[in-house]
Amino acid sequence: MLKKWKKLSTEVKFSNPWWEYRFDHCLYPNGKEGEYHYALTNDSVAVVALTEEGKILLHKQYRYLFERESIEIPTGGIKKGQTPLEAAFAELQEETQFSPSFLKQIGSFEPCNGFVKETCFIFIAKDLQPIQVSSDESEEFEILFWTPEEVEEGIAIGQLTDGIMIAAWHLAKPHILKIIEDTHYG
Repeated sequence: MLKKWKKLSTEVKFSNPWWEYRFDHCLYPNGKEGEYHYALTNDSVAVVALTEEGKILLHKQYRYLFERESIEIPTGGIKKGQTPLEAAFAELQEETQFSPSFLKQIGSFEPCNGFVKETCFIFIAKDLQPIQVSSDESEEFEILFWTPEEVEEGIAIGQLTDGIMIAAWHLAKPHILKIIEDTHYG
């Protein structure tokens, strides 16, 4: 069994509504002291939503850091006081203008456990109804509907590059394909 590190102290270097930048002073298993810098979030959610036609609800948005558009599933941070289910419901509505009758958590993962302490909770949604809700002022979306095969191809050829999207699809795909098979979508 690997030996644990011992945390000696923690200092918050910077904080905003979405995450904190922290610095820990720690003791390594070999007895030497060191430091560890990381971000801490309130966790996040990602929703793989299925339409009545058996298509995956995606959206295209501009990603500032990479200066280009990105095709993704609805994702977002969990606000203080929100449950993952509440956050998934809100993100799906805000980013797609659709509301689900069915929303279920099917897994979770740690997006980047080397420098961000965050768990991303994965949900599948179906029985979607169009709605009108306000979006975040910094976000603009173009809604897309892709078949599961198109999602697979988009990942394979590098058209879909968002890590949360790819990981969430991997976890949700068996559930989505079972729903499609059981309901004879398409």
